[in-house]
Order: sequence, then C-alpha cells, then structure tokens
Amino acid sequence: MSAKAAKGAPERLDQRRLLRLYRAFAPLYRPHTRALAWSFTGLGLSTITTLLLPWPLKMVLDHVVLHRALPAPLGWLSRWSDGDPLTLLLVFSAGYLGLRLLDSLFTYVHRVGLMVVAQKLATEIRERLFAKLQRLSLSFHGGTRAGDLVLRLLSDVSDIKIVLIEVPQTAALQVGLLATHATLMFLLDWRLALIAFAAVPPMVLYNRRVGGNIQAAAKERRSKEGEVASLVSENVTAMALVQAYGREDLLHQRFQSENRASLASGLKAMKLSKSFKRVSDLLVATGTGAVLWLGGRLALRHELSPGTIVLFVAYLRNVYNPIDKISQTILDAAGATASGERLLEVLESEMVLPEGEGAVEAPPLEGRVEFDGVTFGYRSGEPVLRDVRFAVEPGETIAVIGHNGAGKSTLLSLLLRFYDPQSGHIRIDGRDLRDLKIDSMRRQIAVVMQESRLFQKSVRENIRFGKLGATDAEVERAARLAQAHEFIIAMPQGYDTLIREGGESLSGGERQRINIARAIVREARLVILDEPSTALDARTEAAVRSAMRELTRGRTTFLVAHSAATWREADRILLLEQGRVAGFGTHEELERTCAAYRELIGAHADDVREVRA
Repeated sequence: MSAKAAKGAPERLDQRRLLRLYRAFAPLYRPHTRALAWSFTGLGLSTITTLLLPWPLKMVLDHVVLHRALPAPLGWLSRWSDGDPLTLLLVFSAGYLGLRLLDSLFTYVHRVGLMVVAQKLATEIRERLFAKLQRLSLSFHGGTRAGDLVLRLLSDVSDIKIVLIEVPQTAALQVGLLATHATLMFLLDWRLALIAFAAVPPMVLYNRRVGGNIQAAAKERRSKEGEVASLVSENVTAMALVQAYGREDLLHQRFQSENRASLASGLKAMKLSKSFKRVSDLLVATGTGAVLWLGGRLALRHELSPGTIVLFVAYLRNVYNPIDKISQTILDAAGATASGERLLEVLESEMVLPEGEGAVEAPPLEGRVEFDGVTFGYRSGEPVLRDVRFAVEPGETIAVIGHNGAGKSTLLSLLLRFYDPQSGHIRIDGRDLRDLKIDSMRRQIAVVMQESRLFQKSVRENIRFGKLGATDAEVERAARLAQAHEFIIAMPQGYDTLIREGGESLSGGERQRINIARAIVREARLVILDEPSTALDARTEAAVRSAMRELTRGRTTFLVAHSAATWREADRILLLEQGRVAGFGTHEELERTCAAYRELIGAHADDVREVRA
C-alpha cells in the first residue's frame, strides 16, 4: 500500500462506518419526515438571513458614514429620505434588527425540530435495544458484563444522536453556508475570495490525517468506560460479600486501576481533539489576516470600499466557522460512531435462539417430557450433558440429583430453551421444542430458582408477575397456598408494601415463598424448581417445602435438590453423573440397582435418617 493510501485509510474507514450506521438506523427517520421537513425549511431560511445580516453594516459604513451614493437598486431609499443620513441610518438599523429577528425565528424552528426528532430517535433506539436484550440468549448475556450493557443503553444511545442528527444537520447547514457565501464572495472580489479559501485545503488534509486516530482513541475510551461501569455494578451487587470478607481495599485497587486506565484513554482522545482544534484555529487566523492585509491595500488604492472589507470579514467568519464546525463535528462523530457500533453489536447480534421453520403456538400442555439423546456444552468440544435419555409422564415429580457440575441446572436451562442441544431432541407432548414458539411454550411453565429474585415493586405486583391478569383474589389465594399470606398482611401496607431492591427487607424464606406464590398464580402444567430451599434453616425449609407441595400437586415437576428428604417426595429420581444419566427410577429401585446412587445416599446419611425418623 502506498504512503498516500495509508494516510487516507482511516478517513475512508470512518466513512464506511458512518454509512453503516445510517443504513442500520435509516428506517427510524421515516415517521419523522414532516418534522424534519419543517426543520430543514427553517435551516434554508436561516441560511438566507445569515447571508443578508452583514449588508446593513456595509450600507451604514459606505453610504451613511462615507456618504457614498447608494447602488441603483436602492436609489429609491435616497429619494424617499431626501438623502438624510440619520433617516438612512434608522432604516439600515431597523433592517439589521428585522433580519436578526427573522434569523432567530428560523433558527428556533430548525433547532427545536431537530432536537425533538433526536429525542424521539433516542427513545426508539433505547426501546429497541431493551427489547433485543430480552430476546438474546443466555449465551450472549453470560459473555457480556451487565454494567457495560447499562452503559450502552443509557450513554451510548445518547451519543448516537450526534451521528443521526448533528452530523446531517451540520453537513446541510455548513455546506449551505459555504456554497452561498463562496458564491457571493467571488462575485464581490475574486482576489479576496481566493485568499480566503486558500486555508481550506490544508484544513481538509489535516482533517483526513488525524480523523482515524481520533476515532480509535474515542472507541478505546468508550470501551474503558464500559469496564469501569461493569466493575461498579459488580461491586455494588456483591457489597455484602465484599464487606464480609474484608476485601474493600482489594476492590478499591481494582477500581482505581480500571478508572485510571479510563482516564488515560480519555486524556488521549481529549489531547488529539484539542490539538486538532488549535491547528484549525491557526489556519483560520492565517486566512483572516491575509484577507485583511490584501483588502486594506485594495481599499487604500480605492479599488475596494471599506464596507466591502467589513462584509468580507463577516463572511469569513461564516466561511471558516462552518469548516471549524465540520471539524469539531467529525471529532464528536468519532466518539459517537464508536457508540453506534457498540449499539449495533447488540441490535445485530444473532445470539438469539431461532424458532424452527413453521414453528407453531404451543397448545395447552399435558406435561409429558422426553429427552432423546441430548448432548450439550457451553463451549465447543466440552459437553456438559452427554447422550441424556429419559421420559417423564404428565403429573410426575422428578428429582434431578447429582454432584456439583453434573449438569442439573443445565438440563433445566435446556428444558426452558435458554439453549438448544448440539444433538438430540427435547420434546414436550411429543413435539420438539424447536417446533414451538418460544413465548407460547414458556408461558406454560412455572419456575422457582435458587436465587429468589424480586423486583422493586409491591408484593402484589411481584406475585402478579407470574400472571399479569391475575385478580387480587387469585394473588391472595396463591400467597395462602405458598404460606406467605400471614407475613404479607403483617407488613405496613400488606400486599401493597413496596419491596426494596432485591428483596433485602425480607428474609430468605419470605422471599422464596413470594417466588413460589408467583409460580402458583401462573397455573402452569410444567413446574421447574432449581434448588428452591437451599441455604434455608430447617423450620423455613419445612415451610417452603410445604408451599412447594401445593405448587407441584398434579403438575409435571422437575426439582433440583441436594436434600435426600426432598428426593423421597419425588415420584422418580434422575441421577446425573458427569453429564450422563447414571440412574432413573424410584428411590427404592435406585437403592437396589444403582451403585452411584447408594454412594450419594451415603453422603447424605443424616438426611436419610431424618426422613426415616
């Protein structure tokens, strides 16, 4: 590659990236075409008034102060005023004021229209991004930091307005100003115009030279900011653990390191930006000084009126300002383009579980579940489940057991279709999950996870999350069955009590029973329980277990548990060992036929004695 091509590469790369963003977000403009039309009409009229604004100053200097004759088209003003300078001064002053008022009005129409569209576009993009995040598979979320996603949803969406609104409007405004002013300046005096525009090529060349470096620095800065946001999010959510282990200093050092790395990348981008601005200012000053020098010489030789010099200097500001503004917009667009690409990484992500061709709405489930030769791994070549085969009849409760890492939670994730198996089939009522629309299938499954996740809403709304149309009576019935009603009505506002973020105002057992009430109100035929009684004391566990019986009665249930007391309540037990089915049957059957099960029972001897007692 030639040196010339190498220097031009960053700029061409910028253009391709920018065009890619416009193509991706172009459909969002369509609902706002009328507002954009009004805005750009205001822009055109504002350009005309900006072109006319310096003329009253020229008229005052040439024809009021220096008493020169008015141009022929304005000769009627001389006759109307009887040549009185004060009358002409009043007319030109009023003309200037009128032009300034019109310019303010047209600029207001232009800018307000654009800002309204910008806010609406940002809102629509944020909504699309949030909706896409809901659809992306857990493979995506598992590989992306939560804090970085929050930064994309808030800060990056705000920055994209620069690309979608600022860049087009700046290009239209400044190109319009350049074209009109350049034309008039060449008509007034071609010599001054050539001097004025001599500074433009160096500005453009410098722009091309450093534009790519500024964009790279801006993208690095945004990436570092995402890492800082992720670290803050991680630290805040794990604050109890951090303080319990006395690791405040360690986390502070980690934050300090990431924060200073973010500072370094931000300073690098800022220095590039400011050096770019200083070079631009120097070229503008050089061009203005050259015009003043040549214009002054022409005026001294009476080849140019003083008013024309004033007009030229005013126009120079309107010529160089656009170039300077375009340069600054390029700097802003560099960072905004990086933000836009981060948004497209999410919006264009294909890490969404596809529905099979011709997928249909899931009919009311009966609850027969079959795993047929299912193999799955989170990473290629590292299977977590291997050739898993078993079948469950409607209404059965299956305890899924095994050592840590055996694949228990993974099996439940596949049943919820958070992931698809690499081979084999999972069927519900004889239909492969991939032949059913995901939402219609999941609506018929109730889930209680080990982590009792509650939202910062009222108790009633948290329970109703399981069934949005549930009546107050249905919510209360579910709470009673979950043995949660008594402690709920003891709260300050009962069912309308606001739960603090994460449910920190409740005990673990209370949070879990609200979760079970949420699952009960769903009235699903298929229930998934992933270690719902882990880390609870014996009394609380007994209450939760009683609530679970109400939830699972007559429903097909998959229950992951470490307690032998819980296993014994299941109809059958599925034992997983290193991702394979080591045993499947009742407690008595496995105790007779499965050595791995007897070994596991031995490790839970206290639980077994408790059950037998």
